[in-house]
Amino acid sequence: MDQIWQGTLTKMRVEHSTPVSYFLRDGFWDAGRRAPETSMNDLLGRTVELRFEGRIECVYCGRKSKKSFGQGFCFPCFRARAEADQCIVKPELCHHGDPDDPCRDEEFAQSQCFQPHVLYASLTSGVKVGITRRPNVPSRWIDQGAVAAIPLAVVPSRREVGLLEHRLAAAFADKTHWMRMLKTEHPDGDLAGGAQVLLDRMDEWGTAGVLSAEERARHSFTYPVNVWPEKVKSFSLDKNPVAGGRLDGIKGQYLIFETGVINVRKYTGYVASLHVA
Repeated sequence: MDQIWQGTLTKMRVEHSTPVSYFLRDGFWDAGRRAPETSMNDLLGRTVELRFEGRIECVYCGRKSKKSFGQGFCFPCFRARAEADQCIVKPELCHHGDPDDPCRDEEFAQSQCFQPHVLYASLTSGVKVGITRRPNVPSRWIDQGAVAAIPLAVVPSRREVGLLEHRLAAAFADKTHWMRMLKTEHPDGDLAGGAQVLLDRMDEWGTAGVLSAEERARHSFTYPVNVWPEKVKSFSLDKNPVAGGRLDGIKGQYLIFETGVINVRKYTGYVASLHVA
């Protein structure tokens, strides 16, 4: 097999095309020394192997690590960097302004958290509610494997939209069942009906920032999948350093091989090479 790429894994870059376009890119901490990205759509139907080279390097500082924490952090960065704080995963737990637990990075807070965020309904394995920064539309929906999404409201900060999502999710799904998402091109679920339920609740609560009917346009996505798996078996680079086979498709951040699937984003920080027969 021929090696066509080597670098540090990070989530694939996506483009909203029909079907969605995917690019394997290098997450090496020094942007000036990253390998060029490579198109994954061009490899559909071919025998492909993703090989873990046995090294894990922090994508933020380059420190070698025995384990990747969070999204590609070494342990010191995981403990110290704002990008790894608990409020990134659970924004309702934002502690900005707490004198006993101050924000890790005020500049990060202002540039990332205190910016407009979109609350949306999407159809992944079913209908769910989610949030993302406005510049991440529509890539966030594609990363989750959504076949469709509807933006519902724009809220001034991550904390505010997180609290709203948390309240709505008390009676509404906010997670994707990834195995179910990978098995089908057309998941079950009434996206328009689910979006209306969320809108009705926000109307009852007097929520500010709800978008107009014209702005709540439905976005749809088609993924490059030749064969949908009947059963989903996941590769683990920690147990076996080689994941591959005939590349049948790509959805979300998953490569779908005839022999199993792998979530590329899960292995952020792993130094790997890509080989094609």
